Amino acid sequence: MGARGKTSIRAFIVIRVLLSEKYSFRHDLESFFWVLFWICVHYDGLGKDIGITKFKYWNYKNTIKLAKLKSRLVSRERYFLNCTKIFTPYYKPLVLWVNKLRKVVFLIDGRWEKEDRGLYS
Repeated sequence: MGARGKTSIRAFIVIRVLLSEKYSFRHDLESFFWVLFWICVHYDGLGKDIGITKFKYWNYKNTIKLAKLKSRLVSRERYFLNCTKIFTPYYKPLVLWVNKLRKVVFLIDGRWEKEDRGLYS
């Protein structure tokens, strides 16, 4: 079967790629979201890794389970805001902005049908 598009750190792989969807322009934005989220829960400042968190296991889940976990986290604002409670003190001020990014990246009402270059700005 091979890697075929899944050659990243598992925690940063976008949901639809975990579910074997072909690459799309929006996947870059989603991957950025997951990297930012990871930083906010695993670091308390520049280079200050806080150690193991409940999200470290994402790198060991099978792709379907990981896709479901990620989908649940971003699907409802209350689920996401509950998870932001574990943002480290250094990154707590970013909760509002990371949530705004979540709303742009994860359109709940359906898939993105065409490229919107404005999203990159």
